[in-house]
Amino acid sequence: MNHRLIALTAAICVATLTACSISGPRKAIPPPQLSMDKIAEGYVRQVLALGELDPNYVDAYYGPARWREQEKLEKRSPLAIRNLNARLVKDIETAPVDPTVPPELWELRKRFLRNQLGAVEARARMLEGWQPSFDDESLALYDISAPFYGREDFKPMLDTLDRLLPPGDGSVSDRYNRYLQQFAIPADRIEPVMRAAIEAARASTLKFFKLPEGERFELSLVRDKPWSAYNWYQGQYVSRIEINTDQPLTVARAIELASHEGYPGHHVYNVLLEDQLVNGRGWKEFTVYPLNSPQSFIAEGTADFGVTLAFPAAERVALERQLFELAGLDPLEVDTYDAVIQAATLAGPATLEAARRYRDGQLNADETVEWLQQYALATPERARQRLKFFDQYGAYIINYSHGKTVIKDYVDRNAGPDEPLWSRWRVLFDLLSQPRTPQALLPES
Repeated sequence: MNHRLIALTAAICVATLTACSISGPRKAIPPPQLSMDKIAEGYVRQVLALGELDPNYVDAYYGPARWREQEKLEKRSPLAIRNLNARLVKDIETAPVDPTVPPELWELRKRFLRNQLGAVEARARMLEGWQPSFDDESLALYDISAPFYGREDFKPMLDTLDRLLPPGDGSVSDRYNRYLQQFAIPADRIEPVMRAAIEAARASTLKFFKLPEGERFELSLVRDKPWSAYNWYQGQYVSRIEINTDQPLTVARAIELASHEGYPGHHVYNVLLEDQLVNGRGWKEFTVYPLNSPQSFIAEGTADFGVTLAFPAAERVALERQLFELAGLDPLEVDTYDAVIQAATLAGPATLEAARRYRDGQLNADETVEWLQQYALATPERARQRLKFFDQYGAYIINYSHGKTVIKDYVDRNAGPDEPLWSRWRVLFDLLSQPRTPQALLPES
């Protein structure tokens, strides 16, 4: 082979970025491996791009401002998002391992990103017109599905409430709501009661968790929303907690919201992810929170379960008595009130089942409102608010009662239901501060 041919062959090899042998066939050079950090950046940009098409999709973002601005300008289509998504999922499998990260944690990161990207793909398909069933949507977006419930499943709850409630006209649900109405917090007392409940939840959490210095929340009362309360995480360990005052707020609900939205719920979850993974390891994927993703199952399930950890029975009743006094209610009523509230625990699964039947066309709007009143113990006003939630958020409701059940079972298996309380908090801390996926929380078959 002469020198001019050798030079030409070499030039072609360089120009086409292929590995050639002068004496043999050319072999394609594999594309460069993306680091997991670059894949994480791609994931964040995917979420932000989808957020430009779906205004409810990005629940929180505190990453680089330029990424969001670039995605605003790019205006990618659902198809373009899906195409890039497929490449990122493949890149996860070939990403070089970071030797500074413990192997188990590295695998958790990979699985987390795969699952989150899978949910991005599903949400993009829904924006293109895909209309999955309730269970298919649950699996595609939240990596899990819920068991079915029939009317007979709620009979024991209704029978117990029938015995506990004062006698009167109407259904058990009617009597339940008339009873609770006596304990609605007066409008001018809602804010001080909520602040006291959140501070009590924070004090309980700080007995077991060390939170970063400067963490705090801002409290705001709002109206005309499809949800009861919301935590808008701002980054830098700050949350804005909004409480919807459209419907009457009871003391028990105030305690639930204080724990769920604040401590050890959403506020603590976001604070720990920012502290442990974003600031601690530089993992940018946790600077964004897509609402319709497996991350929400972890977030909502741990938030609902956290209420029972923050306030075991004796502590819960003591706090209810304190908040009754602050609200101007009779503290002598607390014991009966608490028993009624605890007997109504299946109202959550009843709400989930209402959403499934409504979204799958088994119940129309009026029938769903009736179901919510009869089995989920909702007032007519609350039932219509729930219907708005189903219309806006679809299968998202799975993350609450079913999320709590899955989280509780996971904690019981890993800490033991009879172990000291601190061991259960330790398992919860791991769930809140590490990349976790819903299916991985289920017991092995």
